[in-house]
Amino acid sequence: MITDIMRRTILGKKEKFLFEGYREGMIDFESIGNEIGLYIHIPFCKDICPYCPYNKTVYNRDMAGRYKKAIINEINLYSNILKDKTITSVYIGGGTPTLMVDELKEVLGLIKKLFCFSGDIGIEVHPAEANARLFDMLKDMGVNLVSLGAQTFNDSVLDFLGRGYSSEEAEKALALVKGYHFECVDVDIMTNLPGQTMEDIRHDVLRAYSHDIDQLSVYPLIVFPMTNMGEAIKKSGLKRYSNRDERRILAAIDEISAKSGYKRSSVWTYGKEPGSRYTSVTRESFVGLGAGASSLAGGYFYLNTFSVEEYIKALAQGKLPINLVNRMSQKERMIFWIFWRCYDGVIDGSRFTRLYNAYLKKEFPLLFTLLKVLGMAKEEGQRFVLTERGRYAYHLVEKQYSVRYLNDLWQASMNRPWIEEYRL
Repeated sequence: MITDIMRRTILGKKEKFLFEGYREGMIDFESIGNEIGLYIHIPFCKDICPYCPYNKTVYNRDMAGRYKKAIINEINLYSNILKDKTITSVYIGGGTPTLMVDELKEVLGLIKKLFCFSGDIGIEVHPAEANARLFDMLKDMGVNLVSLGAQTFNDSVLDFLGRGYSSEEAEKALALVKGYHFECVDVDIMTNLPGQTMEDIRHDVLRAYSHDIDQLSVYPLIVFPMTNMGEAIKKSGLKRYSNRDERRILAAIDEISAKSGYKRSSVWTYGKEPGSRYTSVTRESFVGLGAGASSLAGGYFYLNTFSVEEYIKALAQGKLPINLVNRMSQKERMIFWIFWRCYDGVIDGSRFTRLYNAYLKKEFPLLFTLLKVLGMAKEEGQRFVLTERGRYAYHLVEKQYSVRYLNDLWQASMNRPWIEEYRL
């Protein structure tokens, strides 16, 4: 409901967003800016976590080999499309991307060969996969940002989540990765997990900080209807916190972080200053490679087919594996940009003007008046900085956005590899 109200009041849009089946020539790739990021999706996991909404499948060596060839084909296609662009960052997620670390060495080598590349390389690491050989290879490949998905250091909660490792193993993985001196070691911690207490959350945050990490990402468990997590929670009888309790949790994490020397760098992240950030979701423009990867570039938001087999087949035929395309209006592009700047906690009016040749307060007078009147943001020169109240409001909106929009779009994409039209 929150997201529907925002769509109508801010965008003035009553009709649903239209996603069309991709046809050759539909996307004007010339409209993509001179700088762009890349995202590579590796959908393979040894086991499937019941809460995970992302595109994934059980690892198979033969399929992984075919998948690598498909990604290489996709890179070659984009090398012609993006030949004059600078690649500013590469993030690799999944799934469990390090299951294909040997193949990724070749993939990253090809990107560096075919593109003008200058920037960070980040990758997600599952604690059960962490070992010296892996980190040696990542260093050799030029990876400088690592995100370790610990989620919690509570063994009973880890078992319920089906993570496949113990709290002791997670801490060993964290100690090991810190010894490699990556520019940024991020640790993912989840809150509002079934059966998790406030003391558990404090313990998790303090345990992560005790390893002198560079960044902490603290996400609430979002129960996507498309997963089996909701039913599993009902059967378990375990309790979760209300939205009001979540606000107290965030306040407690703020306090612990400040005392530990970490500053809030976005709605759900804390980091040291100065320092590099692991931030794959807030890039202004990126192209996604892999099955189920999304792209935001040149006024288009589009998704590859989620089917691994169809992805491989399309690229074997020399076709881009794009499934759905949303052609964004200028106003929609602006709102999407503002949405992710709210995640960062700062909306920079001067940057907005450079991007869109327009002024924030003139384009959205009601939005920014309300943010100030409701105490959700403070105006500092040309910037709007979210207050604690504003960050909490965004926390609620982001959860609703995930359940209301991402869940439906991803579920439809998982059910059908190629879709003619979809309205969201």
